[in-house]
Amino acid sequence: MTGTLSREEILAQAYALGLDQPGGTLATTHAEDGTPYVTFVLFHLRPNGEVLFGSGTRPQHTRNIRATPEVSFLIDNREVIRSDWTAFHRAVIEGRAEEVAKESADYTPLLQELETKNKMAAVFTDRGILFRIRPRRLILMRGFEAARHIVDFGAEDAG
Repeated sequence: MTGTLSREEILAQAYALGLDQPGGTLATTHAEDGTPYVTFVLFHLRPNGEVLFGSGTRPQHTRNIRATPEVSFLIDNREVIRSDWTAFHRAVIEGRAEEVAKESADYTPLLQELETKNKMAAVFTDRGILFRIRPRRLILMRGFEAARHIVDFGAEDAG
C-alpha cells in the first residue's frame, strides 16, 4: 500500500529522521560468495535522498560495494521503541553506491555536508573513501501506519 504524502513531504520527513540519527545500517552483497552483509556506518542523508558515508579501503563493505554497488540503507529511530512503539519511524534507501573521487568537484562540498553532521565521520572519511548512494527508491514507514510512503527516482533525479 502506498501512502498519500507528496514526494516533497516524504523526502522532508526522511531527511528529518536522518538528522537525528548518527548511524544507519548498510546492506551489501558479499564480494566473495554473494550472501547478504550488513554493517553500521555513520552517515548523512541529503535532502534529495542521497546518502553519504565513509569507509576505509579494507572493510568488508568496501570490497562488497566495489564488486556489487547495489545497496540498501536503513535509517531508523529504534531507541523510541522502549517508550512509544507508535513513534518508531524508518526509511529505507535502495540504490547504487559510488566512490566520490577526491579530485572530483563534488568531493569537498559533500565531505563538508558530512562534517556538518558528524565531525569525526568526516575525519575518518577524508582518510579513506567517501561513498554516495544514488537512490533508486526511498521508502518511508511511520509508526504503525500500514502505508509505505515511496519515492521512485528516475533518470531525471540522477546527477
